[in-house]
Amino acid sequence: MKRPVVEAEFIPVRLRDLDSVTGELLVISLFDDEKPPTGLAGLVDWRMDGLLSRTRLAPDQGADPNPLYHGMVLGSFPADFQEKLMFPVSHKLPFSNAIVVGMGEKDRFDTQAYRAMVSTIVDAASHLKANSMVLQLPGWQRAGIPARRAIEYFMESYLKRHQEGVTLPTRLCFVEHLEHQQEMAERIGEMLDPSGSRR
Repeated sequence: MKRPVVEAEFIPVRLRDLDSVTGELLVISLFDDEKPPTGLAGLVDWRMDGLLSRTRLAPDQGADPNPLYHGMVLGSFPADFQEKLMFPVSHKLPFSNAIVVGMGEKDRFDTQAYRAMVSTIVDAASHLKANSMVLQLPGWQRAGIPARRAIEYFMESYLKRHQEGVTLPTRLCFVEHLEHQQEMAERIGEMLDPSGSRR
């Protein structure tokens, strides 16, 4: 099977850059024991006035409802490993759908867990029939995975599902720190064009 035609881009982990992109699916990864959320999850939480943080509170903790999102009843979300939650979007987020995926506990997150997470994310994008996806690779630095290897694991999962005939997003936007973007972009190019014909 031919390699997919994929448009991949990178933006920094900054709110103004997140506001500048659009997509059908936003994927937010969240550790169970990381409060408040950081990275892309932290940006989304800030933009949504703490709505994501409120999903982390059990009902008996008595969180006051946020008047800006009255009626959005999400319940508690413990962010257990690979647990998923559809997250409401509003005019404050330029996406059609958003999903939160739990990563479990930080101290138990390793390479095996990372590979399972990226597979879960790729499968979720397929099930939702999204043509475009915005995400931050989940917890790769916590797992001690080099940047180049982290994007490689993601693309391996993506290409495997493509070879199985699954419909996947053709536009991918990765929210990563500037110092990692070039080597990640180069590795994507190598994997999509192993012969180097595009060079």
